[in-house]
Amino acid sequence: MATSVRVPVKKEIWFWAIKESQRDLNEILDRFPKMDKWINEEENPTFNQLEKVAKFLRVPFGYMFLDKPPKENIMETEFRTINNKLPEVSKNLKDTLMEMDRRRNWMSDYRKSLGWDKLGIIDEFSKHKNQNIIDNAILAKKLLGLDENWYKSMKSLDEAFRFLRDKLEDAGILVMQDSVVGMNNYRKLDIEEFRAFVLYDDVAPLIFVNSRDSKAGKIFSLIHEYIHVLFEQEDVFSNRDIDELKGYERRINSITAEFLMPQEHISRFWQKDKNILDQLNELSKDFKVSKLALVIKLKDMNLVDSEIVEQVKRDSVQNFESNETSSDGGNFYTTLKTRISPTFAKAVIRNAEAGEISYTYAFRLLGGIKGKTYEQLKESLLYYE
Repeated sequence: MATSVRVPVKKEIWFWAIKESQRDLNEILDRFPKMDKWINEEENPTFNQLEKVAKFLRVPFGYMFLDKPPKENIMETEFRTINNKLPEVSKNLKDTLMEMDRRRNWMSDYRKSLGWDKLGIIDEFSKHKNQNIIDNAILAKKLLGLDENWYKSMKSLDEAFRFLRDKLEDAGILVMQDSVVGMNNYRKLDIEEFRAFVLYDDVAPLIFVNSRDSKAGKIFSLIHEYIHVLFEQEDVFSNRDIDELKGYERRINSITAEFLMPQEHISRFWQKDKNILDQLNELSKDFKVSKLALVIKLKDMNLVDSEIVEQVKRDSVQNFESNETSSDGGNFYTTLKTRISPTFAKAVIRNAEAGEISYTYAFRLLGGIKGKTYEQLKESLLYYE
């Protein structure tokens, strides 16, 4: 029987797998007391034991049979920009990047098979990207069909996020979001590590938003990564990017801020003789941004001083805008649809229904869902649009 088969594993593979897992060694030894014997080749694990170890360490099972560890660091070869920005990437973020990369690549191949070329918004922006920050922001909105007063009709942060997400999807950009790795609620994504990332592609760029962020934070992250798409760049957006980076990333932030909080509009609304904190509350709600993002913009316009910025920053850290924090709760199918790009999901489902890909592969692309969930998703996306 398979359970009695002993499988030899090279010592180098054990070391690689343990390091790759980013799990504490004591935790591993507690779960697998014979690990020392396996590593020192005093005893070999059974096939079933090795399967459990690979699953616990979150490494591909097939890699445990290699003679030598994988030579290439996937973060260095596939996500150079992100790796340079976050040299220490958690296992949860890495696995999320890999899953989103699979989705981006599938969608890119699918669209190319249909004759798609570089997205029109990217092509058009490339002709004018050397303009100043204000003109870049105006063009970025124009490419999505937004007017300068779009935010005034948004009744809530949720509505504003959905509205902007739909605009990006209509323009060809895939938007995903989640607070955990896949559907594993025990593997939570750390908002202190990253707020969002974008994986660039000419025909299927993909933006992923960490839904543990505040609602206002998600909006800023979404547009920040959209601007990176227009500049044809991959990126990971973290806390330190909000007000500390200089140079090119600072420029991206400035365009994002101008997109969401036009300087002309602020100048029109700002009153020097009115209480600053009261105005911050009012204008942040109007523009659908966080008070921190707004006060940094005001500082750049010389309307407030550094002391006010630091005060708002301290308040933001303490409160994390708890009354505006996102949630993944609610109906499962509704939640699933908010996590996955509807454009992507529809393409996968239509391919599966046409027999172009297997249902098993479709389930995997859609996050490891099962048949019943697939049928519910298909019905809600294709028949009740």
